[in-house]
Amino acid sequence: MPPPLPPPPIAAPPQRHGVEFTGRAGEFFGIWFVNLVLSVLTLGIYSAWAKVRTERYFYGNTRLAGAPFEYLANPIAILKGRLVAYVVVIALGLCAHFQLWGVYIPLILAVLVLLPWLVQRTLRFRARYSAWRGLRFRFVEGVFEAYVNFMFKPILGLITLYLLSPWVRLGQHEYLVTGHRFGGKRFKFAGDLGQYYVPFLIAVGLGIGLYLLMMFMAVGGAMLAAAMDGGNSKDPGAGAMAAILVPVFAVYLALLALPVFLRTRYTNLMWNFASLGGHRFESTLRARDVIWIYFSNGVAIVFSLGLLVPWAMIRLAKYRAQHFVLLVAGDLDEFVAEREREEGAAGSELLDALDMDMDVSI
Repeated sequence: MPPPLPPPPIAAPPQRHGVEFTGRAGEFFGIWFVNLVLSVLTLGIYSAWAKVRTERYFYGNTRLAGAPFEYLANPIAILKGRLVAYVVVIALGLCAHFQLWGVYIPLILAVLVLLPWLVQRTLRFRARYSAWRGLRFRFVEGVFEAYVNFMFKPILGLITLYLLSPWVRLGQHEYLVTGHRFGGKRFKFAGDLGQYYVPFLIAVGLGIGLYLLMMFMAVGGAMLAAAMDGGNSKDPGAGAMAAILVPVFAVYLALLALPVFLRTRYTNLMWNFASLGGHRFESTLRARDVIWIYFSNGVAIVFSLGLLVPWAMIRLAKYRAQHFVLLVAGDLDEFVAEREREEGAAGSELLDALDMDMDVSI
């Protein structure tokens, strides 16, 4: 009788490597203040060097598995791209100011048509000049796929009154993740459309509920104001106006928090569905925490006349780092260097100059 077969080996649990952010607000304030002063004195020319200094500070103070990230972009390349971007923005502004609609409308349409291409160029630039453990990232997905996910699918979402928004976001996340490579390996993405609909439906339900609450509070406030003023509706007092406006404003602020809720939940889904060479990621951002950080950061910046911007940036970076984990299955030394090529910064800078927050980074 043959001996029994040995039991199959039990796979070792993945090693958890959390992200550590070591930046300090007081230390970064000096960098931020010098960047601001020199950018003003040089009429914006130094802003390219300011961006590189800022990115290098945050990259260098972000460590994963004991190794810091690196930002390797050249300020000259960023300055060239920024000059191109500012020419476009200034042209748009002048055309709008002087009502040159025959030039403004074709120019803005051209920018919108080029938007997916700009997204693809931005992703290639950011990946090319980001590194970890001495190895650079790459973005290899094409322009056609960018048009599919950042133009054609969003148009379908708009036609369906945003009912397809989770499907659109799923496609964009798949494009962002699977387009990146690191150390000769391509990121993978296994998204589930059903899970993308969960936060969307929650946000829609909350939005409808908050809107109805705002209408109810506005009507109730008007009735209370009429009672407080003794029926003198022609000249309502300050108390009556407060009874109407304060509750409505509070609900309006809650409505503004819904996009932050969606973005936070979708960020978690994107990372939790992503993997690289058998290694997985875990993102545990909490929407209520992010909403509070954004709100309190905004209040602090306003009341400090902008001087607390460095503190707000450091605070947000620390929170994000605390809620991100790399689950390592195997050896991190398996990654190897790939051949690289230079990338231009015009696309990335144009997106920044036009203030188009496309959420195009991982």
